[in-house]
Amino acid sequence: MKIQVPYIDIHTHRRNEISDRSILSVINIALNHGETVVEGNCSIGLHPWYINNNTVEMLELMGKIILGSNVLAVGECGLDKNSVIALVEQQVVFDQQIQLAITYQKPLIIHCVRAVQEVLAALSNRKFHLPVIFHGYRKNWILAKQLVNKGYYLSIGVHCLNGSQDEVLQNIPLTHLFLETDTDTRAEIAMLYQYVAQVRSIPIETLKHTLYHNYKIVFNR
Repeated sequence: MKIQVPYIDIHTHRRNEISDRSILSVINIALNHGETVVEGNCSIGLHPWYINNNTVEMLELMGKIILGSNVLAVGECGLDKNSVIALVEQQVVFDQQIQLAITYQKPLIIHCVRAVQEVLAALSNRKFHLPVIFHGYRKNWILAKQLVNKGYYLSIGVHCLNGSQDEVLQNIPLTHLFLETDTDTRAEIAMLYQYVAQVRSIPIETLKHTLYHNYKIVFNR
């Protein structure tokens, strides 16, 4: 019997996808935004939008939860210059999460808004050599190429359906690509796969096999 290769939704807030065997989802858990850990595969992190006085407590909680076999990554974490939280405060918390990822040998799922150089500097300063996924990538191919050349992965969301990421999708090596639904409740992950396969002029099964292979490499599954 032919084994069905699942769709990979690398970053989502849709908890109901856990029970859908046709989709392998990594549920994002923002511990500093009141989100709780699920039984299925998840990532845990402190979102730069919600950093507050409970950071020490939340980092201690991360240190306990991260031991669970269902916790695949640290994140989303990172830097956001549009946030009301001071960048210097964000950087301290981001550095602490990078160190947690190193200690427990977990990949990072990065939230980055107008702070690429600062994120890259933080990763370099910590000599972070585990997989890194920049989620919700919306920038151009020039920057995408720079990130891919560093070995990083890019995850692209439902915004690509308007054609804004076609150049990136046409040029990025599929071995460095993921797709995600994030907080969108309208689009299904299959729609993104269908769109990307069309942009690349490849069978959707080829895309599914490649992204599933990426998933297995990043998370050692």
